[in-house]
Amino acid sequence: MKFSLSFGAALLFAAGAVFAQNPQIAIGTAAVDSVPQTTIVPVQQAPVHITEHTTVYEEPTRHMTRPERRAYRARVYAARIDSLVQSRNYLFYPNSMQQRPKGLIRSIYADYFFFGLLVDRVEVHLPVETGATQYVGMLNFDAPSIRDYRAVRGASAWQVSFGFVDGAEEYRAELTVSTVTGETVLMLDTPETSMRYAGWLWNKRMGDPKFRRLD
Repeated sequence: MKFSLSFGAALLFAAGAVFAQNPQIAIGTAAVDSVPQTTIVPVQQAPVHITEHTTVYEEPTRHMTRPERRAYRARVYAARIDSLVQSRNYLFYPNSMQQRPKGLIRSIYADYFFFGLLVDRVEVHLPVETGATQYVGMLNFDAPSIRDYRAVRGASAWQVSFGFVDGAEEYRAELTVSTVTGETVLMLDTPETSMRYAGWLWNKRMGDPKFRRLD
């Protein structure tokens, strides 16, 4: 009786052990199966994360001297200007204006003025001066077509010129974009006046969450 009880207890214990192992195996399988599901996302996202937070200067300049690094950054800046102009999709932000040929130079502090050369149109929102009293007015329109577009790369600057119309009124724009300093000068001929603006280019609108100047 004592032997049969011990044998039965052993059988019961063995059965319990087997029964207890089944949930462990199931849990282990679920854990193993879940590994690729939980780790595959970080593995895919890691390269994107690194790219977004790595600047173009870090790796190439590691073994450069300080003068070499500054020269390299100047070349990179010029290349960015080249890319921006060649895209034909950018905005000019003015910080000064002058009625040609000898008007007063006025500062522009309002950040909502711009001149946009976009892929399929020209957007104009600029202050202008007209008349002997240099009355300050405003241009505010979109032109759906661009005429006689021309862009020439010089030693240190781009020369861009084109025409556009607003209804029956014709306009002519000439942009000089420095690849060294980023300074951009816009000469704008309108039916009533001729203006000179100084400012800079970028490919985003003011207020865009990703807005950041080249410099």
